[in-house]
Amino acid sequence: MTDLHLVVGGLLTRNPLLGPLLLNHAVSLQWEHAPTPSSIVPSWAPDERPGAPAGGELLTVEAFVPRDVAQPHRCLDAVLDEVHAVLTDGPVAAERLDAADPPDIGEGTVSRAATWALAPVAASVLGQPAAYRASGAASSNR
Repeated sequence: MTDLHLVVGGLLTRNPLLGPLLLNHAVSLQWEHAPTPSSIVPSWAPDERPGAPAGGELLTVEAFVPRDVAQPHRCLDAVLDEVHAVLTDGPVAAERLDAADPPDIGEGTVSRAATWALAPVAASVLGQPAAYRASGAASSNR
């Protein structure tokens, strides 16, 4: 697992909407079940596109909702939009590569996937604890 995976995993798990959806996926993995309704399944691949940044990877997130939920397409869009918001507000460079795929209607679930190209903003930032500087001067918010 790379530092990029750890950073992105931390961002997703700390989000109040996405964290429980990841936990649902983890539980289904533990019990060797198909993806749980109301879950997200992340997957990683090297970013081998021409001109891709060094250390870049592709993250695909597939969101699942139960078939009987009201307006499942809107729920899927809301989840994938939340993933986008979390990724673009974090310490990584994130670019959504595609519009969300058409929904896939399975047994008991509806799912949709989207892919992002991710790269560390600065290679020296990921994998290191936060550093605090003592300024010596008082600051004011006036």
